[in-house]
Amino acid sequence: MRHIYALVVAIGFAFVGLTAATPTPIPGGANQLSGVSGGLASALFNGKIRIRQMTLRPSTSAEFAPADGNTGLVFSWLASNGTHATRTGYFSASLSDADGVLIEGKALSVYGAFYSLQPGAAAHGSIQFIVPTGYKATKILLTDEGSPAGPVFRIQLQATDVPAPAAT
Repeated sequence: MRHIYALVVAIGFAFVGLTAATPTPIPGGANQLSGVSGGLASALFNGKIRIRQMTLRPSTSAEFAPADGNTGLVFSWLASNGTHATRTGYFSASLSDADGVLIEGKALSVYGAFYSLQPGAAAHGSIQFIVPTGYKATKILLTDEGSPAGPVFRIQLQATDVPAPAAT
C-alpha cells in the first residue's frame, strides 16, 4: 500500500512540474538582432551612430514610380557619428509587418545610404520601399552595415506614420 501511495505522490509531483513549465520561445524573426527601439520622432543611439529626424513619406514620380498595385515609400533620416573615430559604412533597411514579413529597401541613389563621418559629423540618408497593396508596415529595421552584428535600429510605426497610397 505504501508503494502505491508513493507512486501516486511521485506522479502528482511530475504532473505539477509539467504544467508549471514555461514554454520555449521560438527563436528568430524580425527581432532576433539586439538593438534599440523607438518611434519616428525618437533620437536613437546604438553606441556608435545616432539616428534622428526620421520620416516616412510617399515617393515622388521623379524618385521612382512603382507598378500598379504597389505604393512607393521613402524612409529618410539624419545619422551622426557618436564615437571618437571616423566611421564609414552604409545602411540597409527593411519594412516589417505584424507577422514579421519583410520588404527589403533600396537606396534612392548610389550614395543614398552610404556615410563617411568624422566624430560628431552628420549626414542624411534615404531608402525606398515598394509596398504591395494591403501590406501593413509596423516597423522599420535599419541596420548599420558598418556594424552588421548590431545593435540595429527598430523604428516602431503607428498606423498614422504610414502614408496612404497615392490616388491614381
